Amino acid sequence: MKIKCSACGQITSIAQEYQYHAGFSSRVFLYCDSCPAILELSSYDPKLTAIVGGKDLWSLNSKDKKRVEDALKPCDKGGRFRFDALPRCPACNEPLPDLLKSDIHFVEIGKVIDADKEDAWL
Repeated sequence: MKIKCSACGQITSIAQEYQYHAGFSSRVFLYCDSCPAILELSSYDPKLTAIVGGKDLWSLNSKDKKRVEDALKPCDKGGRFRFDALPRCPACNEPLPDLLKSDIHFVEIGKVIDADKEDAWL
């Protein structure tokens, strides 16, 4: 897949062939608000389910989302993983607002942090 940044014009090739649709998976993703990293969480993660009280992750309200975000370790670049953060250009770091078809799609542009393999929680 090739991604063209509307800010700097850089074309980035990624291994992913198309945008992933997370709607029928057990994965939730949050982009960093200051770099291209993405955090991927399992909806079965015991820490996550405890924070949201077992709610379906696609129906979380803003308070639930904030509790999840506040419980996550910051990105190693200093940013925070947010439900509403956009993917960022790996060349200029500007947000890519037109990249995703919808908020249930995601692309793995930058560093992918798999919370099943790395401890993402404070």
